Amino acid sequence: FPNGTLVIENVERMSDEATYTCVAKNSQGYTAKGTLEVQVMVPPLIVPFNFGEMPSNPGDAVVVNCVATKGDLPLDISWTFSSETIDSRLPRDILTMPLGPRASALTINSVSANHQGNYTCIAQNAAARAEYAATLVFPLVGFWNPLIRLLPKAQMLRL
Repeated sequence: FPNGTLVIENVERMSDEATYTCVAKNSQGYTAKGTLEVQVMVPPLIVPFNFGEMPSNPGDAVVVNCVATKGDLPLDISWTFSSETIDSRLPRDILTMPLGPRASALTINSVSANHQGNYTCIAQNAAARAEYAATLVFPLVGFWNPLIRLLPKAQMLRL
């Protein structure tokens, strides 16, 4: 562009990452030079995950993995539950563990109704932040097994 603007479309790291020099010359013959380095950075991309199609039963272990298949390293991967950060350094029943530079596992050793809700994986690098959320469904009905007894006609049962 005549105003000195540099526009790079369809950016590719291999062909566009370089040092660029701009040279400006005025009508009196004076020149000025400016140099800049363009570094192409790739934002994280999280593979969609879920807790399975069936609701979890009380006491079951639940494990789900968050994997960022794209994004420049280093990546910082963290988890939230209902918008609160899950910190594995604190003694809780929800644990997170890195699985290398691009993945993290979230584990609930004994799931209960308290664990029902939204879990979000956050992958962040110098370029951007990506998030993916999944909902853990806990059965609200069906896990209570009442005892049914037939009583003789004359007896009454009070609950």
